[in-house]
Amino acid sequence: MSDGRTCGYAWWRHELRVGDHVYSQYEASGNGGQLVMVVPALDLDVSIWRKFREELLPQFIMGGREAP
Repeated sequence: MSDGRTCGYAWWRHELRVGDHVYSQYEASGNGGQLVMVVPALDLDVSIWRKFREELLPQFIMGGREAP
């Protein structure tokens, strides 16, 4: 593995740098593109995730595609 990354039980640990601050981030990713990310230091309350799920994901990531 490169960039000092570590892995344990299919969870990957990373450090995310934003300006001068470094956040610990943990993720599990699947072969089909599934992704679960955890950033313990951030207050990621439900209102943020609801907006992502209901507005941003359909509009910008899925691009309004119809379900198969």
